[in-house]
Amino acid sequence: MRKSRILLLILPSFIFLSSTWVNPAPNSGEEDYYFRLKKSWQHMQNVFEKINMHYVDEIDPYPLVKAGIDGMLEKLDPYTVFIEEDGERRLQMITTGKYGGLGMEIGMKNDKVTVISPMDNSPALRAGVHAGDIITEIDGQKVDKINIDKISGLLRGEIGTSVNLILERAGLANPIEMTLTRAEIVIEDVNYSGYIAPGVAYISLSGFTDKAEDEMRRAIRELREQGKIDQLILDLRGNPGGLLDAAVDIVNLFVDKGETVVYTKGFREGEIKFKTQKEPLLPDVQLAVLVDRGSASASEIVAGALQDMDRAVIIGEETFGKGLVQKVYNVDKNSDTKVKITTAKYYIPSGRSIQKKNYSQNNDVIVVMDGDSTFKHEPFFTKNRRQVFDHGGIQPDIAVADDSLDYVLLELIRKNAIFNFSVQYYQNHPEANDNIVVDESVFKQFKKYLDDDGFLFEPEGTREIERLKKVISVKNNSAELLKIVNDLEMKLAGEKGSYLDESKDQIKKYIKLELAEKYLGRKGRTKYAIEEDSQISKAMDVLKNQAEYNKILAVN
Repeated sequence: MRKSRILLLILPSFIFLSSTWVNPAPNSGEEDYYFRLKKSWQHMQNVFEKINMHYVDEIDPYPLVKAGIDGMLEKLDPYTVFIEEDGERRLQMITTGKYGGLGMEIGMKNDKVTVISPMDNSPALRAGVHAGDIITEIDGQKVDKINIDKISGLLRGEIGTSVNLILERAGLANPIEMTLTRAEIVIEDVNYSGYIAPGVAYISLSGFTDKAEDEMRRAIRELREQGKIDQLILDLRGNPGGLLDAAVDIVNLFVDKGETVVYTKGFREGEIKFKTQKEPLLPDVQLAVLVDRGSASASEIVAGALQDMDRAVIIGEETFGKGLVQKVYNVDKNSDTKVKITTAKYYIPSGRSIQKKNYSQNNDVIVVMDGDSTFKHEPFFTKNRRQVFDHGGIQPDIAVADDSLDYVLLELIRKNAIFNFSVQYYQNHPEANDNIVVDESVFKQFKKYLDDDGFLFEPEGTREIERLKKVISVKNNSAELLKIVNDLEMKLAGEKGSYLDESKDQIKKYIKLELAEKYLGRKGRTKYAIEEDSQISKAMDVLKNQAEYNKILAVN
């Protein structure tokens, strides 16, 4: 199961607010360093003054200076960035998972701002906002020419303030106008927990805010009230990370007090070790951790530390590879402007660095110091002397690729056909439905919907045929060859109808997931997705086989 939402921002592993300036001078060659620093500042100031005095048009100084700041930071790593607008609110949401808003996920569907899903117990859900509703105006401002990030900003704000929305809903001739009051929206780190087999618990962790540990403890407590936990699958797929302290706390649920989970080290920062502080909650439960290419930062600390301690079997795909620590510093006391700076790298217990991309290669700004072990690909060893490597990211103990999707299903998803059908189906059948079944009747309704909607897609190979026709026309203009290619094109077009039937099982599965979300929310979607997840299935097989589990972890 691939998480359905992929976040674009890889969150910082560690956040520390400070307005203190730390002397950046190196320990040696200070005189030469300060000479070059002074000369650099003089050049920057003089260039700006010359432009301001002599440029052909009047200039606005702030955007010009900001462009210089952005250009300077581009020479560093991808996570050192200038935070100009709404910085405090963004940091608050990252660290606490809370914000003032309406509680609905939005996205672009068919070039329109569409409600993907209202959150449980949110102002949006209580006001009657439906998945598939199209937002056309916010507080009298039309949104058709505003990017999605700014639209999200318009919907968020101070708790208790009001927002006026105008929505369009399929099947209704007139727009819907409603006024909603912003409330505190809490983004859950644990987005699903439950038993997937007797004794086998499953917890999906989607973030690492300051409440991640509490949510995990509550989930485990509730699972124990339902039965005994013999094995646990911890799903970190698609989890982009968060707070370093939260990652340590999550590891602490499974390992003894006093264990080093991660340590950080930078050129201007000495080594700092982060150890477990409490007695573990599940010290002996067999553990499998699921990861994929969307697992980053704090997720990689958890997976990597548990792997290095031989405490869990890691299953799935190679992780993202983000092993850098950021701190956030105030730039201006009178505004919300900050700069997030990478200050250190983090290393998991074996000594491995997780950082995948060597941003310092061929970079004339960054001086690579001797002794930096990152990217040497040398072997390291786990607690039980298993050999592991610092190739960047976490390599799973058992590699299981995510299920591949048929071509026609990708086209249906890309063109929002399954989403749109599910919205229509839900509107036509609004009665509560805890048992989602997509049988032949529903599949026929879906095919009819595609016909009525005029859905078109290019059969696989269509683009290659078009390129081949152009090559033939340009190279030799052979009528015989063109006829052969045209016949092939017509044959492909005539087989369009069979594509749907050949991919019926996959299509029905995705219709079921969309309908589960419409009727039961995100947790309902996750519940049904678990049923046909190859990576979860593999984790269950390993956990149920004690001999295989022990062999993977080199347990005697």
